[in-house]
Amino acid sequence: MTRTGRAAFLLLAGFLICAPAGAVLEKGAAFVPFALKNYDGRAFTVTLEDGRLTLLGEETKDGVPTLVKSHPAAVLLDFWATWCVPCRAAMPYMQQLHDKYKPAEGQEAGGLRLFGVAIDLKGSLVVKPFYAKLKYTYPMLAEPTTGSAGDALIRTTQDMKAKYKVQDIPVVYLIDAKGTITHVHVGFKKEHITELEAAVAELLKGEAK
Repeated sequence: MTRTGRAAFLLLAGFLICAPAGAVLEKGAAFVPFALKNYDGRAFTVTLEDGRLTLLGEETKDGVPTLVKSHPAAVLLDFWATWCVPCRAAMPYMQQLHDKYKPAEGQEAGGLRLFGVAIDLKGSLVVKPFYAKLKYTYPMLAEPTTGSAGDALIRTTQDMKAKYKVQDIPVVYLIDAKGTITHVHVGFKKEHITELEAAVAELLKGEAK
């Protein structure tokens, strides 16, 4: 290696060592609205309406696709990929949070809505068989939606990854009813789940169980 090459290598190595690992959106930042499809084709849009977190979701009632509007007390985003071992380790705990804090059927306000955001480039082609095998029931967003360029909604998982500054995974964001990120963590440790559940319970405080 030439002297110039060695200098360039050392400079790059120093940058990688000193660069912040897994830079993410910070607690207190505003969430970025999005519209993505579940692996099964159902679309979910999370945005602000009159300063209030609003979810438009496609549900099936009596065999008929129906668009349902609700106002969750919190939205939880879990960025993951099928090849990510820590992501898979976290999923049973995510399912527990979903089961414990999800809104009751027909509930229009309150509760926690949890979404997995799969960053696999092949989308539902790999997410669907993975999901079917593990039988989780919270939505796994994996496909793009279409819309006008000026609607300010994120419409692909790769844009979602970029806008939410996702580098290392898993990355978890908890968003309150006003659209503010109140909790964020990168990676998976059981302590993360304890802290996350405490943060969820705080946002849902006072709701009937």
